[in-house]
Amino acid sequence: MIKQTPKVAMQRYGKDYKGLIRQCEAALSAPPPVNTPKIKFSGFPANMGSDACRMTLESIGPITSFDCEASEDLPILTGVVEFEDIEAAKRAVSQYNGMDMGMGTLLELSSI
Repeated sequence: MIKQTPKVAMQRYGKDYKGLIRQCEAALSAPPPVNTPKIKFSGFPANMGSDACRMTLESIGPITSFDCEASEDLPILTGVVEFEDIEAAKRAVSQYNGMDMGMGTLLELSSI
């Protein structure tokens, strides 16, 4: 049995389905949509503390509410932040989602 890999798939189907494959890859790697100014986050290092985490996010735009706590399982901070406007939330997700803060855990920011 031949193991199906992206390379084998491109050899077999790349010629006929090149455009469709490109669209699928773009959709799979697209950042999550931001529909509200409220963002759920995780992955900031716990040793930075909630005050530094808040200051980091406030550098993007004014915050109306902020809730942050250290995870019980990993040395990271998790929480919810609400920006004054949706544009600031979009900038936060664009700038920080997927970033490695040096702890080996990628930041995860998503709209809620």
